[in-house]
Amino acid sequence: MLLNKKGFKLPRVEKEKFITLIRLGLEYDSQKMLFSIKNYNNVNQLRDTLQDILKSEISFTQTCTICNIDFGCSICKYAKTCSTKDLPFNCVCTQCLRPKKQIQQQLF
Repeated sequence: MLLNKKGFKLPRVEKEKFITLIRLGLEYDSQKMLFSIKNYNNVNQLRDTLQDILKSEISFTQTCTICNIDFGCSICKYAKTCSTKDLPFNCVCTQCLRPKKQIQQQLF
């Protein structure tokens, strides 16, 4: 399951779990009814807790530092060697990783 770090929904959780999620770095927008990651200090523990709640393996989208799109790590050719794979950090998407010559050929 791929979660967007900027906003995702969770099933209703008990009060203790909700408090744990907030302490682990999540923020809850009650108007939009979305969780988002506010603090990345406990991201591995947060991921484990979310997997427990969702009863599924999860990964987070990364945000491209060049074009600002969100993408999953499954499309990246460096996924096997990446140290931040599936964590909610910034990276460079496959479109922006392509050589400039190849991009220029497509534009002209």
